[in-house]
Amino acid sequence: MKKLSILTLVLAALLSANSFAGGHSGYKTCSWWDAFCKSKHRYNTKYPIVLVHGVSGFDSLLGLVDYFHDIPDELREGRAKVYTPNITAWHDAYVRGEQLHDYIVNYVLPHSGASKVNLIGHSLGGPTSRYVAAINPGVVASVTTVNGTNFGSGFADWGMRVFPEGTWRNGVLADLLGLLGDVTDALSGNPEYEQDALESVKFMTTAQMNSFNRQFPNGKPSKNCGEGSSKVNGIRYYSWGSTGQSTNILDVSDALLIVTGGLGFSNNNHDGLVARCSQHWGDVIKSNYRLNHLDATNLLFGMTGWTDPRDIYENHAERLRGLGL
Repeated sequence: MKKLSILTLVLAALLSANSFAGGHSGYKTCSWWDAFCKSKHRYNTKYPIVLVHGVSGFDSLLGLVDYFHDIPDELREGRAKVYTPNITAWHDAYVRGEQLHDYIVNYVLPHSGASKVNLIGHSLGGPTSRYVAAINPGVVASVTTVNGTNFGSGFADWGMRVFPEGTWRNGVLADLLGLLGDVTDALSGNPEYEQDALESVKFMTTAQMNSFNRQFPNGKPSKNCGEGSSKVNGIRYYSWGSTGQSTNILDVSDALLIVTGGLGFSNNNHDGLVARCSQHWGDVIKSNYRLNHLDATNLLFGMTGWTDPRDIYENHAERLRGLGL
């Protein structure tokens, strides 16, 4: 009888731990005593995480170079459900937002069985994610912008000032960038997307982003370099960013960001492409990490210096999980 009772208790304990599984969402709440369960499921958010790439971005090139290098794998080790859509490399947040919305509704939700998603968008992926939250708030649990172009990019302002719109249309610059986008999309498995480099760069200027923000203000900071509402219409809004330029001598992209930073900004309070205050949106977790614009997604191959961006994404997954998201 004693052996049977012990076996019954063990089975009951296992069943009680499993009974917290949240249906199709995969969310799991562990009992206070189950330290192993808590560690194993530490990133298992109620709703899937969708990592949205920025301009000229991709999900994976030939399976060799990932835009969010190692980050999805790290999150999945903690039982997170992670999706990395591949939307057009060069266009504005309206076009990219429609593509992202279609991907969520037609793929992520049916595939995961969830009713909502947690959007984490890098660079132009931030406004792209905010667009989806605005046009269909019922499918979004949270929006997080990472080094987001929320108030524009100083480098985009410089580009449109030095190369006026007529120069873009009549010259080869837009064609070359469009060709680069075609190649990027083809290598990542989506050669059918329309590319418009001019609309992409023009959209990221301060003037165009201010116009976009008037249309979609949810989470907008109440003052310059401040914070905005952390929850609007049931959706949580977060942001984080950085102010590094050169962070790893072995990273060839650092040199490029030093140049773009020198052209677009008068001080070092930026990440090479976007000013610190432009990265603010909603609840600002931190905006001065020692990372540059590409480091924020762990590119290239994790050569990011002392700060490991994977830790930031992992901490955020735990934050969302703790809020039941």
